[in-house]
Amino acid sequence: MSKPAIALLRKDLRITRILWAPMAFSYGVFLLMFMENAWVYLATGVCLSFVAAATSLGIDDRYQTEPLFAALPGTRRGLVAGRYLSWGAVTVVGLGLFLGYTALIHRGFGTRAPRLASLVSVRGVSAFLVGAVLAGLVFLPLHFRFGFWRGMWIFSGAGLVLTVVILNTASLLAPASGGGTDAASALLGPFAPAARGLRLIARIIERFLGKPPVVAAAAAVLACLVYLSYRMSIGFYDKRDL
Repeated sequence: MSKPAIALLRKDLRITRILWAPMAFSYGVFLLMFMENAWVYLATGVCLSFVAAATSLGIDDRYQTEPLFAALPGTRRGLVAGRYLSWGAVTVVGLGLFLGYTALIHRGFGTRAPRLASLVSVRGVSAFLVGAVLAGLVFLPLHFRFGFWRGMWIFSGAGLVLTVVILNTASLLAPASGGGTDAASALLGPFAPAARGLRLIARIIERFLGKPPVVAAAAAVLACLVYLSYRMSIGFYDKRDL
């Protein structure tokens, strides 16, 4: 790892250190709000990890420090590597907080959130990392191409549209179930297909993601995506006029 990348990681840790305790506390509070639904709880943990990882980028954008660092000779590639390194470090910390808070919440509120224990497992870790890593790998090239806020708006808008499309497509593959399906569909209205798609994806994660071959394949795919995302970010940043 290059010296500029390590220097950028240290800089990100320094400028965000005053936020560590409030963010760790807020992480637990937000998770506590969604503890009764394990998959919404998991998605909340991933989103909070994304926000934490993007904080240093937002601070740099606010104080316009990025053009100063990018103007230094021969450091743009190192800056990109540093951003990926910093994002990875925060994601690992987010995973640790997620597992720690999940164990504590399950211990204290086990009767209200019995399914949280299933997330403190290889399946839970894999699902968290897949979501958090994919979000970062998509957002960072957008950041290096368009800047922080434009990249964030594009990421959020495209992510929302893509999520709706995926969930509604998955709902077409979900098997019909009896019981209260009609009542639930009437209650959810236009969101019923997305809810069915989400349940199907949750069942797939529960059934397959904890198996070693699937975990190994997911890790290999993510490693390839990390490389592709990194190369795209370098290409975008080298051509970007700051």
